[in-house]
Amino acid sequence: IADEYPDILRDESSLSGGNCQVAAWPESIEEVSSFLRECREDRVPVTVSGARTGVAGGAVPMGGALLSTERLRGLGPGEGPGTLSAMAGETIEGIRSYCVKNLPDHFYPPDPTEATASLGGTLATDASGASGYMYGSTRKWINSIEVVLPGGTPLKVRRGEHRFRKGRLIHPVLGKLQLPEKERTRFPKNAAGLFIEPGMDLIDLFIGSEGELGVICGAELQLRQNPYATASLAVFCTEEQFWVLRNDLMESSLPVRELEAMLPPCLTFLNENHGAFIHPPGDWVLITSIEAESEDDLDRILETLDVMLSERGVSPDCTWGGFDEGERERLREFRHSLPETVNRIVARNAAENPSIHKISTDTAVPPKLLREYHGQMMEVLQGTGVPHVVFGHAGQGHLHANLLPKNDDELKASERAVELLARRAVLLGGTVSAEHGTGRLKKHLLECMYSQKELQGMELLKERLRTL
Repeated sequence: IADEYPDILRDESSLSGGNCQVAAWPESIEEVSSFLRECREDRVPVTVSGARTGVAGGAVPMGGALLSTERLRGLGPGEGPGTLSAMAGETIEGIRSYCVKNLPDHFYPPDPTEATASLGGTLATDASGASGYMYGSTRKWINSIEVVLPGGTPLKVRRGEHRFRKGRLIHPVLGKLQLPEKERTRFPKNAAGLFIEPGMDLIDLFIGSEGELGVICGAELQLRQNPYATASLAVFCTEEQFWVLRNDLMESSLPVRELEAMLPPCLTFLNENHGAFIHPPGDWVLITSIEAESEDDLDRILETLDVMLSERGVSPDCTWGGFDEGERERLREFRHSLPETVNRIVARNAAENPSIHKISTDTAVPPKLLREYHGQMMEVLQGTGVPHVVFGHAGQGHLHANLLPKNDDELKASERAVELLARRAVLLGGTVSAEHGTGRLKKHLLECMYSQKELQGMELLKERLRTL
């Protein structure tokens, strides 16, 4: 397998050591079902893989079998108006293109950084991205899924048909299911462990389960009507201006779609490793997008932003922005170039030292505590002596700290830092993983967040579904 298909043994985490004895690329739900049934009969563990854009190592097999969903293709109208039927191998980029061509008044709101991510991968991790500030995570936009259980049983799950009552559910195929009791309030943006809520919909148990409860092969997506216009803005400012403007936007009545951060030394890092971006003064960058429903609404938004920036001492010369597609694409390229450059450098370092892999946080804390957590984060990162950059979703209390170790000592220091920051996030009422899932690299961090009783309850639920 490694000689013929090396790409299926790695993902964006650059985790080394991937191997498998058999691999399959099914093209239908029936073929997925048949392969899983054979693996179960032979007692072969299965790793599910998609477009391999994940950064937590979840798609890297460590023995057993690999099932790739990349050939599960198909896009078409859903069952209701403003819906779209899509197979798991379709990419977010492909879904967007289909909407532009066939449903030009609608779009699919989930916006993960990697447009080449597969739908199946985003369902497996309940991905969100920049627009999650307004639109939430993937699960909010899924009406139904087609899933194949670990033993090969196909199942269609429609939202609203089956709900847990007091943590229990009786299903004609699944039988009796019991949710583990929670010992803490679930953080709003959380991709760590199974989704567990007493009155939850059955569909949400599968979404975000990282393939451990079954292979999601397709889904009906709920689309949203395009806004009249979207005003996007990048503000290059001082540290104090950044935090004040962030709070201003969060407390305003503006329909903010995105509220993103690129913090020092991100700009220096990009200029040294990506190619020079000529930008205004200011090492802190606040990026926002705001939706308008009419021309008058757009004028009001622009006037409000102008007053807000002026009151905080930010010159118009210290901003990029606009509302036409060309200007928005410029900002999108600027923002996405940062994680893309980080991943490229991680891959380069891993080629020189196979021990190296992606080292980053996916932690989030209550938004009002983000400034405090960022201070703790910088103290920990600077203590490692390892190069690092910090960026992410400022409006949701969710920053990604990316460390770039070059040798084994720096790798160990980086891993210790990630675990320490995960524990501090939990102490502040947050999560160890807000959108990437835990995969292979971060699964151990679940013990920072959940009790042994909760983790055992999740394992019992997984074992129950593995028998079907």
